[in-house]
Amino acid sequence: MQEFADLEDALGGTVERFPISRPDASLIQLESAPYLDLPTNRRGTLIRWVHATFTRGKHVTVGDVVLAGRLDDQGAYEDVPEWFEKVLLETEHFMVHAQFIEDMLWRQHERVFDDWEQAYTSVLLHAERNAFVNHVRVVPA
Repeated sequence: MQEFADLEDALGGTVERFPISRPDASLIQLESAPYLDLPTNRRGTLIRWVHATFTRGKHVTVGDVVLAGRLDDQGAYEDVPEWFEKVLLETEHFMVHAQFIEDMLWRQHERVFDDWEQAYTSVLLHAERNAFVNHVRVVPA
Protein backbone atom coordinates (compact mmCIF):
# COMPACT_ATOMS: atom_id res chain seq x y z
CA MET A 1 0.00 0.00 0.00
CA GLN A 2 1.67 3.20 -1.21
CA GLU A 3 0.22 5.44 1.52
CA PHE A 4 1.87 3.41 4.27
CA ALA A 5 5.17 3.37 2.36
CA ASP A 6 5.03 7.16 2.05
CA LEU A 7 4.30 7.52 5.76
CA GLU A 8 7.10 5.13 6.63
CA ASP A 9 9.49 7.16 4.48
CA ALA A 10 8.34 10.40 6.11
CA LEU A 11 8.60 9.09 9.67
CA GLY A 12 11.66 6.89 9.18
CA GLY A 13 10.39 3.35 9.80
CA THR A 14 7.37 1.17 10.45
CA VAL A 15 4.35 3.26 11.44
CA GLU A 16 1.54 2.74 13.90
CA ARG A 17 -1.94 4.24 13.63
CA PHE A 18 -3.90 5.58 16.60
CA PRO A 19 -7.56 6.19 15.78
CA ILE A 20 -9.17 9.26 17.30
CA SER A 21 -12.83 10.21 17.36
CA ARG A 22 -14.83 13.40 17.36
CA PRO A 23 -13.73 13.69 14.51
CA ASP A 24 -12.89 10.34 13.02
CA ALA A 25 -9.22 10.74 12.18
CA SER A 26 -5.85 9.10 12.73
CA LEU A 27 -2.60 10.00 14.41
CA ILE A 28 0.28 8.10 12.86
CA GLN A 29 3.66 7.77 14.48
CA LEU A 30 6.77 5.68 14.24
CA GLU A 31 5.99 2.31 15.84
CA SER A 32 9.26 2.33 17.79
CA ALA A 33 8.85 5.95 18.95
CA PRO A 34 7.86 5.09 22.56
CA TYR A 35 11.10 3.11 22.96
CA LEU A 36 13.42 5.76 21.58
CA ASP A 37 14.71 8.81 23.38
CA LEU A 38 12.46 11.22 21.48
CA PRO A 39 11.02 14.48 22.80
CA THR A 40 7.42 14.62 23.92
CA ASN A 41 5.11 15.84 21.19
CA ARG A 42 2.84 18.06 23.28
CA ARG A 43 0.47 18.91 20.45
CA GLY A 44 0.12 15.25 19.45
CA THR A 45 -0.47 14.26 23.07
CA LEU A 46 -3.15 16.92 23.58
CA ILE A 47 -4.95 15.90 20.39
CA ARG A 48 -4.83 12.27 21.45
CA TRP A 49 -6.08 12.94 24.99
CA VAL A 50 -9.00 15.11 23.87
CA HIS A 51 -10.03 13.06 20.85
CA ALA A 52 -9.19 9.52 22.06
CA THR A 53 -10.56 9.60 25.59
CA PHE A 54 -9.42 6.06 26.45
CA THR A 55 -5.76 7.17 26.12
CA ARG A 56 -6.15 10.25 28.34
CA GLY A 57 -3.39 10.39 30.90
CA LYS A 58 -2.04 7.01 29.80
CA HIS A 59 -0.16 7.49 26.54
CA VAL A 60 2.18 10.35 25.74
CA THR A 61 2.98 10.96 22.09
CA VAL A 62 6.68 11.33 21.31
CA GLY A 63 8.51 12.28 18.16
CA ASP A 64 6.90 13.33 14.91
CA VAL A 65 3.32 12.40 14.07
CA VAL A 66 1.16 12.72 11.01
CA LEU A 67 -2.50 13.66 11.31
CA ALA A 68 -4.64 11.93 8.70
CA GLY A 69 -8.30 11.25 8.19
CA ARG A 70 -9.96 7.99 9.08
CA LEU A 71 -9.35 4.80 7.14
CA ASP A 72 -11.91 4.07 4.45
CA ASP A 73 -13.26 0.60 3.60
CA GLN A 74 -10.30 -0.03 1.27
CA GLY A 75 -7.75 0.86 3.96
CA ALA A 76 -6.80 4.24 2.47
CA TYR A 77 -6.65 7.39 4.54
CA GLU A 78 -9.32 9.99 3.93
CA ASP A 79 -8.65 13.70 4.32
CA VAL A 80 -8.70 15.25 7.77
CA PRO A 81 -12.18 16.74 8.28
CA GLU A 82 -12.09 20.36 7.13
CA TRP A 83 -13.49 21.83 10.36
CA PHE A 84 -10.83 19.99 12.40
CA GLU A 85 -8.07 21.22 10.14
CA LYS A 86 -9.36 24.78 10.57
CA VAL A 87 -9.42 24.47 14.37
CA LEU A 88 -5.84 23.22 14.41
CA LEU A 89 -4.30 25.46 11.75
CA GLU A 90 -6.40 28.56 11.11
CA THR A 91 -8.47 29.45 14.18
CA GLU A 92 -7.18 32.31 16.35
CA HIS A 93 -9.69 32.20 19.23
CA PHE A 94 -11.03 29.09 20.94
CA MET A 95 -13.75 28.03 23.35
CA VAL A 96 -14.09 24.77 25.22
CA HIS A 97 -17.09 22.48 25.70
CA ALA A 98 -17.69 19.65 28.13
CA GLN A 99 -20.30 16.91 27.82
CA PHE A 100 -21.63 15.61 31.13
CA ILE A 101 -22.70 12.04 31.76
CA GLU A 102 -25.98 13.02 33.43
CA ASP A 103 -27.66 14.37 30.31
CA MET A 104 -25.02 14.13 27.52
CA LEU A 105 -25.51 17.82 26.67
CA TRP A 106 -22.55 19.95 25.64
CA ARG A 107 -21.88 22.93 27.91
CA GLN A 108 -19.76 25.86 26.82
CA HIS A 109 -17.31 27.62 29.10
CA GLU A 110 -17.43 31.40 28.72
CA ARG A 111 -13.66 31.95 28.56
CA VAL A 112 -12.14 32.62 25.14
CA PHE A 113 -8.61 31.38 24.57
CA ASP A 114 -6.10 32.92 22.18
CA ASP A 115 -3.83 29.90 22.26
CA TRP A 116 -4.63 26.43 20.94
CA GLU A 117 -2.52 24.57 23.52
CA GLN A 118 -3.98 26.59 26.37
CA ALA A 119 -7.54 25.74 25.33
CA TYR A 120 -6.76 22.03 25.02
CA THR A 121 -4.88 21.96 28.33
CA SER A 122 -7.65 23.84 30.14
CA VAL A 123 -10.44 21.55 28.96
CA LEU A 124 -8.38 18.45 29.84
CA LEU A 125 -7.75 19.77 33.36
CA HIS A 126 -11.49 20.39 33.72
CA ALA A 127 -12.25 16.81 32.67
CA GLU A 128 -9.63 15.43 35.03
CA ARG A 129 -11.16 17.27 37.99
CA ASN A 130 -14.76 16.35 37.22
CA ALA A 131 -15.70 12.67 37.15
CA PHE A 132 -19.05 13.50 35.51
CA VAL A 133 -17.47 14.83 32.32
CA ASN A 134 -17.89 12.33 29.50
CA HIS A 135 -16.15 14.13 26.62
CA VAL A 136 -14.51 17.48 25.96
CA ARG A 137 -13.83 19.45 22.81
CA VAL A 138 -12.25 22.68 21.57
CA VAL A 139 -14.14 24.80 19.05
CA PRO A 140 -13.61 28.12 17.29
CA ALA A 141 -14.83 31.10 19.30
